[in-house]
Amino acid sequence: MKEKILFLFFLVGFQVEGKLNVLTTTKNIHSLTKSIAGDRIHLESILKGPQDPHYIAPKPSYMIKARDADLIILAGMELEIGWLPNIIQGARNPRIHQGQSGYLDASQFIQALSVPKGKVDRFFGDIHPFGNPHYLLDPLQAIKVSKGISQKLSELDPKNKDYYVKNQKQFETKIQQKVKEWKGRIQNFGVRKIVTYHSSFEYFLDRFQLNFVGMIEEKSGIPPSAKHILNLIAKMKSSQTSCILVSSFYSNKWAEKIKRTVSVHVETVAIEVKALKEVVDYVSLIEGLVQAIERCGRFTKNLKGEGKS
Repeated sequence: MKEKILFLFFLVGFQVEGKLNVLTTTKNIHSLTKSIAGDRIHLESILKGPQDPHYIAPKPSYMIKARDADLIILAGMELEIGWLPNIIQGARNPRIHQGQSGYLDASQFIQALSVPKGKVDRFFGDIHPFGNPHYLLDPLQAIKVSKGISQKLSELDPKNKDYYVKNQKQFETKIQQKVKEWKGRIQNFGVRKIVTYHSSFEYFLDRFQLNFVGMIEEKSGIPPSAKHILNLIAKMKSSQTSCILVSSFYSNKWAEKIKRTVSVHVETVAIEVKALKEVVDYVSLIEGLVQAIERCGRFTKNLKGEGKS
């Protein structure tokens, strides 16, 4: 009987506490939400850092998390199209259905790149009809998303509105300052031309004025052919490109093959928080990409120094 009373005490205490249960699809969105909400909400992410957000299995454990959520925040633009609808359906939680107050598509706040024109055909690879979904690799897009998250949390949890608004403004100020720093560091190292494995880096390259030379994948989601690699090598030589970025979700075997023919520096980098152990939050995610560009810059400077000697 005493145990039952104790249990009821803790149950009532939890209900009085009244924290929102918020579920994000990715660790990047989780990190942004954490920056705004702190410990004022119960926050979980479906994905763990090392998981590729394009491809996961909709496990029953994910459905249980979604069942208890007051709010689900997704990246959208069909990044999660292969698994999220099944999770939401299996959760049997009407609060988080599309169109309801507990459903927030973060992509509504950003300006999309690479929105395909005309008919979308899978012949051209893993095409997203609403544009490239990796927009959070642009820190200024992340600010827009943080504002949207703050507004939604304030709507669902008005008693903590001032707290959410204050934290969002602090996050915005910090990111704006960091963008100036990051731009300066990238410019100082003189790297301008980049090859990537997948199309994940488009927003990052656009924000920091880096030229996209080519992609190792023949088409998004389609491994390269030998002919494609030879053409890419020729393009890299003619453009004097010496930096390749590969997301940690993918093998760098093709990049290493290219490296045998071209003087190039290969960087394996995170595009999601927690994808690599040193990437613990959103700021360290972008910092890691900037440091990768700096290492490419050092490689290029050393290469030119060797050429002069």
